[in-house]
Amino acid sequence: MKHMRFITNILALLVLLLLLGSCRDEMDKTFYLSDEAVKYQIDTTITSFKMRDNHGMTEDFYLNEGAWYKIHHSVSGYGNGIYDESFGVAYSATLNNYFFMFVLRGNEEGSDLEVEWNQKDILRYNFGSKKNISGIPAKVSFYDTLRVQGVLYHKIIEIDYSKHRDKIDYNTPVKTYISGEKGLIKFEKRNNVIVERVE
Repeated sequence: MKHMRFITNILALLVLLLLLGSCRDEMDKTFYLSDEAVKYQIDTTITSFKMRDNHGMTEDFYLNEGAWYKIHHSVSGYGNGIYDESFGVAYSATLNNYFFMFVLRGNEEGSDLEVEWNQKDILRYNFGSKKNISGIPAKVSFYDTLRVQGVLYHKIIEIDYSKHRDKIDYNTPVKTYISGEKGLIKFEKRNNVIVERVE
């Protein structure tokens, strides 16, 4: 009888382990960036660039590794068997103290774009639903190319707060233009000052 109970306990343990193992497979999930989001991963070897406004004032931007560290592309887990792929860069400016952060994140809802200005206004846009999912509503548009200061940039994202300009921080640009290859290339401020990348 003891032998039979031992075999039953072993079988019960094996069944439990199999069930837990199959549940674990369902719990272990990695959410990768969609193909559409991957196109907009900015070249992180560009560590600094200049921008000039329509009054001739030049601004130096540099890659802020304190905000996004040195690892711009990673897969992170939260201890629950779910992993998200993310890509991010942040830039700071020397003269006007601008802070600009750009993040692509794969998660259960698909792939999101996050754009933040000066740690005041954060826009979250979902590539799958093609809608803003948090932050002050902005019109998000995508273009193949845009010419700025005589240079043709590719894979353009435009973020336009024109309809909600009274809701954004005074230092958040009304319009922001980002190249999926080169990063921030142009922005328009509330006071009609236009700042453009200089190559």
